[in-house]
Amino acid sequence: MRELWDGFVMALRRWPVMLALAGTIAVACVVLSLALVDVLSQVAVLRGAKKLREHHAVIFSPYYPHGKDSSVGEDTVKYLADMIDRREAYTAVVFNMGLDDPNFAGGHPTLVLFGDVIPELFPDLQLTDPAPYASRGAKLADRNIDPVSIAGESIPVVKTLPAGATFFDVGVAGLPLDRRIVIRAPTKTLPLLNPTERQEALTRAVLLDPAEEVVDEFVSGAAQGGLFLVPHEVSIDQPQRFRETMMSSAMYIVGMLGFIALVFAAFVSSARLTMRQEGRAFKIRQMYGATPMHISLRIGGFLAAVALVPPVVLLSLLLLLLLVAGAPAPGAALWVMAAVILTFAFLWISSVRDVFAREQIGGRT
Repeated sequence: MRELWDGFVMALRRWPVMLALAGTIAVACVVLSLALVDVLSQVAVLRGAKKLREHHAVIFSPYYPHGKDSSVGEDTVKYLADMIDRREAYTAVVFNMGLDDPNFAGGHPTLVLFGDVIPELFPDLQLTDPAPYASRGAKLADRNIDPVSIAGESIPVVKTLPAGATFFDVGVAGLPLDRRIVIRAPTKTLPLLNPTERQEALTRAVLLDPAEEVVDEFVSGAAQGGLFLVPHEVSIDQPQRFRETMMSSAMYIVGMLGFIALVFAAFVSSARLTMRQEGRAFKIRQMYGATPMHISLRIGGFLAAVALVPPVVLLSLLLLLLLVAGAPAPGAALWVMAAVILTFAFLWISSVRDVFAREQIGGRT
Protein backbone atom coordinates (compact mmCIF):
# COMPACT_ATOMS: atom_id res chain seq x y z
CA MET A 1 0.00 0.00 0.00
CA ARG A 2 2.89 2.34 0.73
CA GLU A 3 4.26 1.82 -2.76
CA LEU A 4 0.87 2.46 -4.34
CA TRP A 5 0.47 5.64 -2.32
CA ASP A 6 3.95 6.81 -3.34
CA GLY A 7 2.89 6.29 -6.95
CA PHE A 8 -0.14 8.54 -6.30
CA VAL A 9 2.24 11.12 -4.81
CA MET A 10 4.27 11.02 -8.03
CA ALA A 11 1.12 12.05 -9.89
CA LEU A 12 0.19 14.69 -7.29
CA ARG A 13 3.57 16.38 -7.68
CA ARG A 14 2.61 17.00 -11.31
CA TRP A 15 -1.04 17.74 -10.54
CA PRO A 16 -1.84 20.43 -13.16
CA VAL A 17 -1.11 18.15 -16.13
CA MET A 18 -2.24 14.92 -14.48
CA LEU A 19 -5.49 16.45 -13.21
CA ALA A 20 -6.33 17.71 -16.69
CA LEU A 21 -5.59 14.31 -18.25
CA ALA A 22 -7.49 12.38 -15.54
CA GLY A 23 -10.54 14.64 -15.82
CA THR A 24 -10.58 14.44 -19.60
CA ILE A 25 -10.31 10.64 -19.61
CA ALA A 26 -13.03 10.26 -16.98
CA VAL A 27 -15.52 12.61 -18.65
CA ALA A 28 -14.88 11.09 -22.09
CA CYS A 29 -15.56 7.60 -20.70
CA VAL A 30 -18.86 8.78 -19.19
CA VAL A 31 -19.96 10.34 -22.49
CA LEU A 32 -19.00 7.15 -24.33
CA SER A 33 -21.07 5.11 -21.84
CA LEU A 34 -24.13 7.31 -22.39
CA ALA A 35 -23.83 6.90 -26.16
CA LEU A 36 -23.60 3.12 -25.73
CA VAL A 37 -26.66 3.16 -23.45
CA ASP A 38 -28.65 4.77 -26.26
CA VAL A 39 -27.45 2.21 -28.81
CA LEU A 40 -28.08 -0.80 -26.55
CA SER A 41 -31.52 0.52 -25.62
CA GLN A 42 -32.51 0.81 -29.26
CA VAL A 43 -31.15 -2.68 -30.00
CA ALA A 44 -33.18 -4.09 -27.09
CA VAL A 45 -36.34 -2.35 -28.30
CA LEU A 46 -35.81 -3.61 -31.85
CA ARG A 47 -35.40 -7.17 -30.57
CA GLY A 48 -38.30 -6.91 -28.14
CA ALA A 49 -40.71 -5.62 -30.78
CA LYS A 50 -40.03 -8.45 -33.22
CA LYS A 51 -43.51 -9.95 -32.85
CA LEU A 52 -45.09 -6.51 -33.30
CA ARG A 53 -43.33 -6.15 -36.64
CA GLU A 54 -44.51 -9.62 -37.65
CA HIS A 55 -48.10 -8.52 -36.94
CA HIS A 56 -47.61 -5.26 -38.91
CA ALA A 57 -48.61 -3.39 -35.77
CA VAL A 58 -49.76 0.21 -36.06
CA ILE A 59 -48.97 2.73 -33.30
CA PHE A 60 -49.85 6.41 -32.98
CA SER A 61 -48.18 9.73 -32.24
CA PRO A 62 -50.61 12.02 -30.37
CA TYR A 63 -51.11 15.75 -30.94
CA TYR A 64 -53.33 17.97 -28.81
CA PRO A 65 -54.89 21.36 -29.66
CA HIS A 66 -53.17 24.11 -27.71
CA GLY A 67 -54.88 24.82 -24.41
CA LYS A 68 -57.55 22.15 -24.83
CA ASP A 69 -58.23 18.77 -23.25
CA SER A 70 -59.43 15.98 -25.50
CA SER A 71 -62.85 14.45 -24.89
CA VAL A 72 -63.01 11.38 -27.08
CA GLY A 73 -66.48 9.91 -27.34
CA GLU A 74 -67.62 6.64 -25.81
CA ASP A 75 -68.08 5.14 -29.29
CA THR A 76 -64.36 5.39 -30.06
CA VAL A 77 -63.38 3.95 -26.67
CA LYS A 78 -65.83 1.09 -27.22
CA TYR A 79 -64.41 0.57 -30.71
CA LEU A 80 -60.92 0.12 -29.24
CA ALA A 81 -62.25 -2.13 -26.47
CA ASP A 82 -63.95 -4.39 -29.03
CA MET A 83 -60.70 -4.75 -30.99
CA ILE A 84 -58.88 -5.63 -27.75
CA ASP A 85 -61.49 -8.30 -26.97
CA ARG A 86 -61.03 -9.73 -30.47
CA ARG A 87 -57.23 -9.89 -29.85
CA GLU A 88 -56.70 -7.38 -32.65
CA ALA A 89 -55.22 -4.70 -30.39
CA TYR A 90 -53.87 -3.95 -26.94
CA THR A 91 -53.05 -0.82 -25.01
CA ALA A 92 -51.32 0.32 -21.82
CA VAL A 93 -51.31 3.09 -19.25
CA VAL A 94 -47.76 3.81 -18.08
CA PHE A 95 -47.69 7.18 -16.36
CA ASN A 96 -51.17 8.46 -15.58
CA MET A 97 -52.89 5.69 -13.63
CA GLY A 98 -53.94 6.72 -10.11
CA LEU A 99 -52.47 10.22 -10.23
CA ASP A 100 -55.13 11.45 -7.80
CA ASP A 101 -54.38 8.61 -5.34
CA PRO A 102 -50.83 8.65 -3.90
CA ASN A 103 -51.46 5.25 -2.27
CA PHE A 104 -52.45 3.58 -5.54
CA ALA A 105 -50.64 0.20 -5.78
CA GLY A 106 -48.86 0.96 -2.51
CA GLY A 107 -47.25 4.04 -4.01
CA HIS A 108 -45.24 1.99 -6.51
CA PRO A 109 -45.01 2.83 -10.22
CA THR A 110 -47.41 0.78 -12.29
CA LEU A 111 -47.92 -0.55 -15.79
CA VAL A 112 -51.56 -1.26 -16.64
CA LEU A 113 -52.11 -3.56 -19.61
CA PHE A 114 -55.35 -4.20 -21.52
CA GLY A 115 -55.46 -7.15 -23.90
CA ASP A 116 -55.32 -10.95 -23.77
CA VAL A 117 -52.94 -10.98 -26.74
CA ILE A 118 -50.14 -9.45 -24.64
CA PRO A 119 -48.77 -12.78 -23.27
CA GLU A 120 -48.24 -13.98 -26.85
CA LEU A 121 -46.47 -10.78 -27.90
CA PHE A 122 -44.25 -10.57 -24.80
CA PRO A 123 -43.70 -14.16 -23.58
CA ASP A 124 -40.66 -13.20 -21.47
CA LEU A 125 -42.97 -11.40 -19.03
CA GLN A 126 -44.71 -14.71 -18.20
CA LEU A 127 -48.15 -13.04 -18.02
CA THR A 128 -49.99 -16.22 -18.90
CA ASP A 129 -52.83 -16.22 -16.35
CA PRO A 130 -56.18 -14.76 -17.47
CA ALA A 131 -56.91 -11.18 -16.42
CA PRO A 132 -57.55 -9.59 -14.04
CA TYR A 133 -54.51 -9.96 -11.79
CA ALA A 134 -51.33 -8.06 -10.99
CA SER A 135 -47.65 -9.00 -10.71
CA ARG A 136 -44.94 -7.31 -8.68
CA GLY A 137 -41.46 -6.62 -10.00
CA ALA A 138 -38.58 -8.84 -8.88
CA LYS A 139 -37.24 -6.19 -6.48
CA LEU A 140 -40.66 -5.93 -4.83
CA ALA A 141 -40.94 -9.68 -4.25
CA ASP A 142 -40.81 -9.31 -0.46
CA ARG A 143 -43.47 -6.57 -0.36
CA ASN A 144 -47.02 -7.33 0.76
CA ILE A 145 -49.14 -5.22 -1.61
CA ASP A 146 -52.88 -4.85 -1.20
CA PRO A 147 -55.24 -5.49 -4.13
CA VAL A 148 -55.33 -2.65 -6.65
CA SER A 149 -58.64 -0.99 -7.50
CA ILE A 150 -59.24 0.18 -11.07
CA ALA A 151 -62.66 1.62 -11.96
CA GLY A 152 -64.22 -0.31 -9.09
CA GLU A 153 -62.52 -3.59 -10.02
CA SER A 154 -60.38 -5.08 -7.22
CA ILE A 155 -57.30 -6.72 -8.74
CA PRO A 156 -55.09 -8.89 -6.49
CA VAL A 157 -51.28 -8.86 -6.67
CA VAL A 158 -50.60 -12.58 -6.94
CA LYS A 159 -47.39 -13.14 -8.93
CA THR A 160 -43.77 -11.97 -9.17
CA LEU A 161 -42.16 -11.08 -12.50
CA PRO A 162 -38.82 -12.58 -13.61
CA ALA A 163 -35.76 -10.57 -12.62
CA GLY A 164 -34.81 -8.05 -15.28
CA ALA A 165 -38.23 -8.17 -16.96
CA THR A 166 -38.71 -5.36 -19.46
CA PHE A 167 -41.78 -4.19 -21.37
CA PHE A 168 -40.65 -3.45 -24.94
CA ASP A 169 -43.50 -1.31 -26.15
CA VAL A 170 -42.44 0.88 -29.06
CA GLY A 171 -44.10 3.88 -27.43
CA VAL A 172 -42.14 3.70 -24.17
CA ALA A 173 -38.98 1.99 -25.47
CA GLY A 174 -37.59 -0.46 -22.91
CA LEU A 175 -39.48 -0.06 -19.64
CA PRO A 176 -37.78 -1.96 -16.75
CA LEU A 177 -40.31 -3.66 -14.50
CA ASP A 178 -38.22 -4.74 -11.50
CA ARG A 179 -39.72 -1.94 -9.36
CA ARG A 180 -43.16 -1.73 -10.97
CA ILE A 181 -46.52 -3.34 -10.39
CA VAL A 182 -47.80 -4.79 -13.69
CA ILE A 183 -51.60 -4.93 -13.77
CA ARG A 184 -53.55 -6.90 -16.34
CA ALA A 185 -56.89 -5.11 -16.22
CA PRO A 186 -60.12 -6.36 -17.82
CA THR A 187 -61.17 -4.56 -20.98
CA LYS A 188 -64.53 -3.66 -19.44
CA THR A 189 -62.78 -1.13 -17.16
CA LEU A 190 -61.33 0.81 -20.10
CA PRO A 191 -64.41 3.05 -20.67
CA LEU A 192 -64.62 3.66 -16.91
CA LEU A 193 -61.17 5.23 -16.55
CA ASN A 194 -60.91 8.93 -15.76
CA PRO A 195 -60.25 11.25 -18.74
CA THR A 196 -56.48 11.46 -18.25
CA GLU A 197 -56.06 7.70 -17.91
CA ARG A 198 -58.35 7.01 -20.85
CA GLN A 199 -56.53 9.50 -23.04
CA GLU A 200 -53.19 7.77 -22.43
CA ALA A 201 -54.80 4.40 -23.17
CA LEU A 202 -56.05 5.74 -26.51
CA THR A 203 -52.69 7.23 -27.50
CA ARG A 204 -50.82 4.01 -26.58
CA ALA A 205 -53.17 1.75 -28.53
CA VAL A 206 -51.40 -0.81 -30.73
CA LEU A 207 -53.47 -2.28 -33.58
CA LEU A 208 -52.41 -5.69 -34.93
CA ASP A 209 -52.70 -6.42 -38.66
CA PRO A 210 -55.33 -3.68 -39.05
CA ALA A 211 -57.08 -2.87 -42.29
CA GLU A 212 -56.76 0.73 -43.52
CA GLU A 213 -60.43 1.44 -42.85
CA VAL A 214 -60.01 0.27 -39.23
CA VAL A 215 -57.14 2.68 -38.68
CA ASP A 216 -59.05 5.49 -40.39
CA GLU A 217 -62.15 4.95 -38.27
CA PHE A 218 -60.16 4.92 -35.03
CA VAL A 219 -58.20 8.05 -35.98
CA SER A 220 -61.36 9.87 -37.12
CA GLY A 221 -63.21 9.03 -33.90
CA ALA A 222 -60.33 10.29 -31.76
CA ALA A 223 -60.04 13.48 -33.84
CA GLN A 224 -63.71 14.27 -33.27
CA GLY A 225 -62.93 14.39 -29.56
CA GLY A 226 -59.90 16.67 -30.02
CA LEU A 227 -57.24 13.95 -29.91
CA PHE A 228 -55.26 13.85 -33.14
CA LEU A 229 -53.41 10.58 -33.78
CA VAL A 230 -50.84 10.05 -36.52
CA PRO A 231 -50.49 6.33 -37.37
CA HIS A 232 -47.11 4.63 -37.90
CA GLU A 233 -46.50 1.06 -39.00
CA VAL A 234 -43.91 -0.47 -36.68
CA SER A 235 -42.31 -2.68 -39.35
CA ILE A 236 -41.48 0.45 -41.39
CA ASP A 237 -41.06 3.21 -38.84
CA GLN A 238 -39.01 1.37 -36.21
CA PRO A 239 -36.18 0.03 -38.43
CA GLN A 240 -35.90 3.46 -40.06
CA ARG A 241 -35.70 5.17 -36.66
CA PHE A 242 -33.17 2.55 -35.52
CA ARG A 243 -30.94 3.24 -38.53
CA GLU A 244 -31.05 6.97 -37.85
CA THR A 245 -30.19 6.42 -34.19
CA MET A 246 -27.35 4.07 -35.07
CA MET A 247 -25.87 6.52 -37.56
CA SER A 248 -25.89 9.43 -35.13
CA SER A 249 -24.67 7.24 -32.24
CA ALA A 250 -21.91 5.77 -34.40
CA MET A 251 -20.65 9.29 -35.14
CA TYR A 252 -20.53 10.09 -31.43
CA ILE A 253 -18.94 6.76 -30.50
CA VAL A 254 -16.26 6.82 -33.20
CA GLY A 255 -15.46 10.46 -32.47
CA MET A 256 -15.30 9.81 -28.73
CA LEU A 257 -13.09 6.74 -29.19
CA GLY A 258 -10.71 8.81 -31.31
CA PHE A 259 -10.67 11.55 -28.69
CA ILE A 260 -10.01 9.06 -25.88
CA ALA A 261 -7.18 7.52 -27.92
CA LEU A 262 -5.58 10.96 -28.34
CA VAL A 263 -5.88 11.66 -24.61
CA PHE A 264 -4.34 8.31 -23.73
CA ALA A 265 -1.54 8.96 -26.22
CA ALA A 266 -0.85 12.29 -24.48
CA PHE A 267 -0.89 10.55 -21.11
CA VAL A 268 1.47 7.79 -22.31
CA SER A 269 3.90 10.44 -23.55
CA SER A 270 3.69 12.30 -20.24
CA ALA A 271 4.03 9.05 -18.27
CA ARG A 272 7.18 8.06 -20.17
CA LEU A 273 8.71 11.46 -19.47
CA THR A 274 7.86 11.06 -15.79
CA MET A 275 9.41 7.57 -15.68
CA ARG A 276 12.64 8.93 -17.18
CA GLN A 277 12.70 11.68 -14.57
CA GLU A 278 12.14 9.12 -11.81
CA GLY A 279 14.63 6.60 -13.26
CA ARG A 280 17.43 7.59 -10.91
CA ALA A 281 15.11 7.32 -7.91
CA PHE A 282 14.05 3.84 -9.01
CA LYS A 283 17.71 2.78 -9.31
CA ILE A 284 18.59 4.18 -5.88
CA ARG A 285 15.60 2.44 -4.29
CA GLN A 286 16.75 -0.86 -5.80
CA MET A 287 20.19 -0.34 -4.28
CA TYR A 288 18.56 0.10 -0.87
CA GLY A 289 16.62 -3.15 -1.13
CA ALA A 290 13.50 -2.38 -3.17
CA THR A 291 12.39 -5.37 -5.23
CA PRO A 292 11.01 -5.22 -8.76
CA MET A 293 7.56 -5.78 -7.23
CA HIS A 294 7.90 -2.61 -5.11
CA ILE A 295 8.88 -0.54 -8.11
CA SER A 296 6.10 -2.10 -10.22
CA LEU A 297 3.53 -1.16 -7.58
CA ARG A 298 4.82 2.43 -7.49
CA ILE A 299 4.53 2.70 -11.27
CA GLY A 300 1.04 1.16 -11.08
CA GLY A 301 -0.03 3.67 -8.42
CA PHE A 302 1.11 6.54 -10.62
CA LEU A 303 -0.78 5.24 -13.67
CA ALA A 304 -3.88 4.37 -11.63
CA ALA A 305 -4.09 7.91 -10.22
CA VAL A 306 -4.77 9.19 -13.74
CA ALA A 307 -5.99 6.39 -16.00
CA LEU A 308 -7.91 4.11 -13.62
CA VAL A 309 -9.30 5.61 -10.43
CA PRO A 310 -11.04 8.78 -11.81
CA PRO A 311 -12.85 7.06 -14.74
CA VAL A 312 -13.81 4.01 -12.64
CA VAL A 313 -15.23 6.24 -9.89
CA LEU A 314 -17.29 8.30 -12.35
CA LEU A 315 -18.44 5.21 -14.24
CA SER A 316 -19.49 3.56 -10.97
CA LEU A 317 -21.57 6.63 -10.10
CA LEU A 318 -23.08 6.58 -13.60
CA LEU A 319 -23.92 2.88 -13.24
CA LEU A 320 -25.64 3.57 -9.92
CA LEU A 321 -27.65 6.42 -11.44
CA LEU A 322 -28.68 4.27 -14.41
CA LEU A 323 -29.81 1.47 -12.10
CA VAL A 324 -31.79 3.85 -9.87
CA ALA A 325 -33.35 5.54 -12.91
CA GLY A 326 -34.28 2.16 -14.38
CA ALA A 327 -32.37 2.69 -17.62
CA PRO A 328 -32.84 -0.25 -20.03
CA ALA A 329 -29.10 -0.82 -20.68
CA PRO A 330 -27.04 0.07 -17.58
CA GLY A 331 -24.46 -2.56 -18.56
CA ALA A 332 -22.88 -0.09 -21.02
CA ALA A 333 -21.06 1.57 -18.11
CA LEU A 334 -19.66 -1.83 -17.08
CA TRP A 335 -18.39 -2.43 -20.62
CA VAL A 336 -16.56 0.88 -20.68
CA MET A 337 -15.23 0.23 -17.17
CA ALA A 338 -13.86 -3.15 -18.30
CA ALA A 339 -12.19 -1.48 -21.30
CA VAL A 340 -10.59 1.10 -18.99
CA ILE A 341 -9.26 -1.64 -16.68
CA LEU A 342 -7.82 -3.60 -19.61
CA THR A 343 -6.21 -0.45 -21.01
CA PHE A 344 -4.71 0.33 -17.60
CA ALA A 345 -3.34 -3.23 -17.31
CA PHE A 346 -1.68 -2.90 -20.74
CA LEU A 347 -0.18 0.50 -19.86
CA TRP A 348 1.07 -0.83 -16.53
CA ILE A 349 2.78 -3.89 -18.05
CA SER A 350 4.33 -1.92 -20.90
CA SER A 351 5.54 0.87 -18.57
CA VAL A 352 7.10 -1.62 -16.14
CA ARG A 353 8.86 -3.40 -19.00
CA ASP A 354 10.15 -0.12 -20.36
CA VAL A 355 11.47 1.11 -16.99
CA PHE A 356 13.06 -2.22 -16.09
CA ALA A 357 14.77 -2.48 -19.47
CA ARG A 358 16.04 1.09 -19.42
CA GLU A 359 17.21 1.13 -15.78
CA GLN A 360 18.25 -2.56 -15.80
CA ILE A 361 16.10 -3.33 -12.76
CA GLY A 362 15.55 -7.01 -12.02
CA GLY A 363 16.90 -7.96 -15.45
CA ARG A 364 14.93 -7.78 -18.73
CA THR A 365 11.28 -9.01 -18.45
